[in-house]
Amino acid sequence: MKYDCGAESYAQQSVANCRRTELPAYATGGHKQNLFVLNLAYANPKAVIHYALSQWWSQLARFGMRSNMMFYQSEYHRGARNVLKWAKMAWWNNRRVGCTVKNCGSFYLVSCMYSPGGLYVNQHVYRIAAVCSGCPHGQCDGQALCRW
Repeated sequence: MKYDCGAESYAQQSVANCRRTELPAYATGGHKQNLFVLNLAYANPKAVIHYALSQWWSQLARFGMRSNMMFYQSEYHRGARNVLKWAKMAWWNNRRVGCTVKNCGSFYLVSCMYSPGGLYVNQHVYRIAAVCSGCPHGQCDGQALCRW
């Protein structure tokens, strides 16, 4: 996955008016969005974005997912105990990510856009397999990730 300024631009648009809701799908340029609200008036923006990312990523550990990593329709019906934000981050074929943080006076907003971002019913978030086994030949980096 690579950082993408175009994805960041969509993230910036999503928080420009300090709305606490995600953009509708038609307004994200094909990305999937994660949005986080931190109700603090003063904070370090870098710390805010790190906190948001850790909250999203920790959904897997806190709420769990089937061991086969298959994304079923039922994932949408788990209420507050869902892993939707984690799944957008972890989706197997994500290529691009862009994020932003905005101080809205009495709160901060963090928005990240992932492409394609997943959440496709009856597909795997990722396949359980040996590290880099799904990469094109010779395209495994030093962190056990595929180079796209």
